Amino acid sequence: MVDLAEIQAAYYMVAATGVLVAAIYYVANMRAYQRNMKMNLETRQAQLLMSILNRWTETEYNKRWQVTLWNMSWKDYDDKMSKYPWGSPEFIEEGTLWNYFESIGVLIEEGLIDEKILAKLIAGDLIQFWEKFGPFLLEMRKRRGLPLLYEKTEYLYNVLKKHHPTEWEYKPKQPL
Repeated sequence: MVDLAEIQAAYYMVAATGVLVAAIYYVANMRAYQRNMKMNLETRQAQLLMSILNRWTETEYNKRWQVTLWNMSWKDYDDKMSKYPWGSPEFIEEGTLWNYFESIGVLIEEGLIDEKILAKLIAGDLIQFWEKFGPFLLEMRKRRGLPLLYEKTEYLYNVLKKHHPTEWEYKPKQPL
């Protein structure tokens, strides 16, 4: 005859096995969920990065770049403001680039874009832009009493600068 204690022990073993199977199932599902979430995040970051990079290939962006970086020249803040005053086409083109870089700086600061990947793709352009226009902007901050004006663009410059080798520092990984 089967003892009640044996039936009860068998019941506990079956219940414990059920709990163990449920726990293993839960852990496996959580791992799969985390992998899917990571892939989803990486996909969204790639889409965001591609939308930023699409701008780099647009004709309008390149025209704006020509107008600002290559065609504008000045000695100091006052000279620039006399040549390219508020509302001038050049000032507006420049402002459009400032706003674009500012938004990218926010995305980098919030960790929505990988700064190393972005640096490999656009650091040269942004570094050139900041090094030409940065001193003007810093002076504008002082004169207009706007200490945070385009601070995310400056942040972006500093982030990309640390990841971007200068020409004389660059050494290919393998001989050509």
